Order: sequence, then C-alpha cells, then structure tokens
Amino acid sequence: MTVYEITLKIYIMQDIPIPKIYTELTKYIDSYLAQHAFYREFHEKNLIKGYSFDLPVKIEKGMKAYKSDQIYQFRIRTVDQMLLSYLLEGIADHKTDAVKGLTRTVRQIPNRPIASVHTLTPVVLKNADHKGYWRDCMSFEEFEQELCAGLIRQYEIYTGEQVEKKLPLYDQIELQSKCAVGVPYKGITLLGDKVSMQVSDNETAQKVLYFALANSMGTMGSRGCGFLGYRFV
Repeated sequence: MTVYEITLKIYIMQDIPIPKIYTELTKYIDSYLAQHAFYREFHEKNLIKGYSFDLPVKIEKGMKAYKSDQIYQFRIRTVDQMLLSYLLEGIADHKTDAVKGLTRTVRQIPNRPIASVHTLTPVVLKNADHKGYWRDCMSFEEFEQELCAGLIRQYEIYTGEQVEKKLPLYDQIELQSKCAVGVPYKGITLLGDKVSMQVSDNETAQKVLYFALANSMGTMGSRGCGFLGYRFV
C-alpha cells in the first residue's frame, strides 16, 4: 500500500467564510468526481472512500474568510491508484462557482515507522449507537475505544485483512482541543475534536495508521475531517 498526496493550488473566486471552506472544497472535489460515471456512483455509495483532504492553511490573525482573487493550496491523499490517476488527469482544470483549480503536484508518503499522528482538521464520530456529540453521551475511555475501533474497521473493510480487535494502536492519546470544534455539514453543525496519538510500534498498528494518513481518522475524511499530520520515528 502506498499513500499518495496531491497538493492543489486553487484560486478563490468569491469570499468564503472560514467555516464554509469544508463545504466549498467538498463541492469542488465531488463535482469533479461526478463527471465520471464510475466515480459518480462511487461517491453515492456508503463505502470507505480511501481518500481525505485538508483545508488551506493560510489563515492570518483576525481572518474571517478566504478572500476572493487570492491563491491558496490544500492537499488530497489517497491509496487508490485509479482514483489518483483520475484526480491527476483533470482536477487542476476543474472549477466551481467559488473555487478554480490552478496546478497540482503529487508525491508518495514513505511507508516508514510512524512515531505520532495529530489531526489537522477535527475528528468527527458518527455512530448509530450514540446521538449527538460524544462528550454528551460517553466517557473519554469510550471515545478512545470508538475511535480505535473505527480505524481498525475501516482498514479491514478497505483491505480485506482481519485485525485483532483489541490490538493496541497507540501508547498515548490526548485531546488537543479544550472544547468542541464546529464543522458545517448539510445545513447543520457537527462537533469534533483535535486529537494527538503516540503510535504503537507493532506492525499492524503501523499499517492501520499509515492507511489512516489517506483515509483520515473518524468517519468523515471525504468531507474534510480527521486529516492527519504525522511524525516519523
């Protein structure tokens, strides 16, 4: 398995309030995928997408919106070589009413031992067994268990490999956000958190977290959530 990272330079054609950048980048990627019949169907299915994206990082003090007539960049990661080829083929030429692609570059993230990961965008957990934000319905220990179970489940579904359910993925985990972080989604605001994790050095944990660099942590990587930064050993 190889994680590929595309860096896209984009031109903003109208002011985008910072909270709405999730929606606009999702629209940009989804509308490009929808041009191809296979990926239109792929997008509509409830399955592990195997890709995620982050947000433009150029946020200045007091900034409330991504400004029109400005150039920013963000990243898309994937482990799917066919999806990678399709993205490289034309996403840099794609545009919506708010975002226009300019250039793209691609690199491979080395499959090396990972010391730690941290979320650059908030982790959101969507679980049918719990309603609402996790802090209102479960303990931190339960949150840890749900987070790790999700990482393992997504890896298993995508790869077809079976993973020991009680496999230790981390030696230490920490909440980096003192309070919930809002993420706009389909007319509502979901609540998420920033998390850091010291990754266990067992082989399977390393495989699961390497896959998560592309697929994200949590349940909404293809909506811009749970995108991971990392540090190698």
